[in-house]
Amino acid sequence: MQVIAIGGPEGVHPAVHRTDRALGAVVDAVAELPADDVVLATRDEQARKVARAARLVLGAERVGVLHVDAPCTAWAVMLAGISASGLTASSARAVADEVLARTTTRALVSSVASLHRPAPTFRQHAGSYLPGTAFVVDVGRGTVSRFRGSFGVPDGGDTLVVARSARPVVRVEDGELLPRTPDTQLTGVGDGWPAARWLEASTIDGSLGAAVTTALSRSYLWGACDACGRAVTAACIFCDIGERRPRAVRTDRGDLSRAGRPAIQPDTLPDTQPDPQGAIS
Repeated sequence: MQVIAIGGPEGVHPAVHRTDRALGAVVDAVAELPADDVVLATRDEQARKVARAARLVLGAERVGVLHVDAPCTAWAVMLAGISASGLTASSARAVADEVLARTTTRALVSSVASLHRPAPTFRQHAGSYLPGTAFVVDVGRGTVSRFRGSFGVPDGGDTLVVARSARPVVRVEDGELLPRTPDTQLTGVGDGWPAARWLEASTIDGSLGAAVTTALSRSYLWGACDACGRAVTAACIFCDIGERRPRAVRTDRGDLSRAGRPAIQPDTLPDTQPDPQGAIS
């Protein structure tokens, strides 16, 4: 499986190919890869539209679209997870979901005046206009709090990814904000947050390999795509069709129909026969 991050920043996993949000660039990037399944990874609507257009041009037989709504640093952690050696394209969605579920993302921003999700309080909005203020955004919990010297990025994970604006948010060294030296520093992110100065960090709980292994260990729960027959979770990244679950069978009462009624078995038919004369008494 090959992974292409459309609009991906510099610094993502070395196995991930990056390309611009342009149809021609994506088509050319896929053409340069070996004859293998290709996963087009996106995190914004513009990139998603380009990815779907590329799939129409190239065909859905080997091109899948994996879209997630995640901050840039969390996306980078997810890209590293689905780039693990030996994974198939059918497992990309399950691995991505498991990695993101274990990832914590926090942002330190100089202002929340233009922040809409999560929504700050009126007091926090007004405080953004005071000099020297900063706020901590917990993406997973959907909370905003005043920065009081602690960024709160958890330690213990084996992958720590950060991205930042050109100017620092506060006059504090990274050693005081982050639990350790980042494993990955993303550049070329652009306007990551609606603030003049910001710092974003994502870390995974535990090891990335453990998250991938856990996702694959549940493969017996995956369904199948009605169109292409690939193993899928939720929806097929190649066909955008929901998974098909095998129909449940009850050995005591026969095959269950969609309405939940047991199918009538031959040995359960009534013994009585209709009156051959059909007489009315």
